[in-house]
Amino acid sequence: MTAPIVEARDVVREYKMGTASVRALSGVSLSIDAGDFVVIVGPSGSGKSTLMHILGTLDHPTSGKVFIDGRDISVFDDWHLAMLRRKKIGFIFQSFNLIPTLNALENVVIPTEPIPGDKDWADGRAVSLLKRVGLGERMFHKPDELSGGQRQRVSIARALINDPEIVFADEPTGNLDSVTGKQVIGLMRELNSRDNKTFVIVTHDPSLLDYATKKVFILDGRISKVENAGRKSGKGG
Repeated sequence: MTAPIVEARDVVREYKMGTASVRALSGVSLSIDAGDFVVIVGPSGSGKSTLMHILGTLDHPTSGKVFIDGRDISVFDDWHLAMLRRKKIGFIFQSFNLIPTLNALENVVIPTEPIPGDKDWADGRAVSLLKRVGLGERMFHKPDELSGGQRQRVSIARALINDPEIVFADEPTGNLDSVTGKQVIGLMRELNSRDNKTFVIVTHDPSLLDYATKKVFILDGRISKVENAGRKSGKGG
């Protein structure tokens, strides 16, 4: 049997707040398979963003294990974790995290720059991705010249520039109106179904569960329920 693309086993995450200890996650176990479109839903403070950061190797669990492609990442040093993220993982954030002085094309290319490579290839792929997310005519515009939905589409293209196997999205529709949010989540679902990209989305919005192949409910640092909805074609666009 093929190993899950990402797996958490009995993950605990505690934070020190002065002399007190606050537990954000309490023994979370979750398995994500290649091609899943996972929606993790829970209220503010439920631990969903903490879980995403740990699954995406941006944070370390206090105890428990995380496996990517069956490999225990706790044995990786910071450099190997950075290389793992660069090759395998993309991130989309609620606040877009675009550099305001760069245009859309330059923002998309950014993740390819820490390590020398073929600039023409990176630029060509960025152009192709921006066209795919509907921004072929806006690629030379800076973030303040784009709408919220367009900025999020830039961040989606940026997350895909290194052709990752898995994309993590933290409240990707949180700063968008409901119509634009549906368009953005529909685009992600389309990329999932057409390219078999694995998506893990954390949100407080239960309406996004309609798009999920796997629905994960989290409350007070614990997963209360997991539902497998099956593979289906994307909604919206």
